[in-house]
Amino acid sequence: MKLAFQVMWIVIILSSITQQIFTASYSLQRRQKRLMPYDCDSSDQREVPRSHHKPSKAINSKSRGTGIAVKAAQEAKQANDDMANAVKQASDRIKLEYAEKAASAAKAAEAVLSGKFQVLEQLEMEVREAEIVVQEETLELSSAEANSQLALKAHQQAQDELKLLQTGLKLARENFCSAEHVSAACQQSMADKTTLMDTAQKRVGLLLRQLSEARGDYAKTKKAAYRALCAANEAKQRIQHTNTVN
Repeated sequence: MKLAFQVMWIVIILSSITQQIFTASYSLQRRQKRLMPYDCDSSDQREVPRSHHKPSKAINSKSRGTGIAVKAAQEAKQANDDMANAVKQASDRIKLEYAEKAASAAKAAEAVLSGKFQVLEQLEMEVREAEIVVQEETLELSSAEANSQLALKAHQQAQDELKLLQTGLKLARENFCSAEHVSAACQQSMADKTTLMDTAQKRVGLLLRQLSEARGDYAKTKKAAYRALCAANEAKQRIQHTNTVN
């Protein structure tokens, strides 16, 4: 719409200039035509007392005036034609420039879209890797919980053995201490795995939010690129249509 308005405005200005030139040329022709009889009559009046060569001089004056008028009309027509050609060339040049700008904008939008798509692919890959880490840590946490349960059972068994086997007090105490160490180690391992899983889950949540934002940005960029491409195609079609009509 802006391109069409600018072209229309330039055409109107150039048409106005052409009209002014044509009007000035036409006024010049009319002045010359008005002066022709006056010059001829005055020539006749001045040359009444002279010899019989008066009619030929009057005819020559009229011929010169007619030639000047015809030449002025031809020059005015040529100026009008030149102005029309200049208007058409200026209009075509402006359309071509805007079409090239639209094409450049479309290429830039496509480049941005490609960059956004690469970022999106990178984030998706990181999300998949983080999910794999979460799955692995979940399995390890399950294994740690199972080991913790086994350690607790061993600790209970050791306590039972301590009560029942006074004779094996030393051995029971060793088993009890070992069970406590194993239980503590398993509990610490379970705590570490829990912390790692929480960290991984937070990382997944962050990546999912970034992925959502990247998808939204990608969708917006894709729409902008599509509009830029449509504008470039529309400008190209207008130029082709104008060239076809001309």
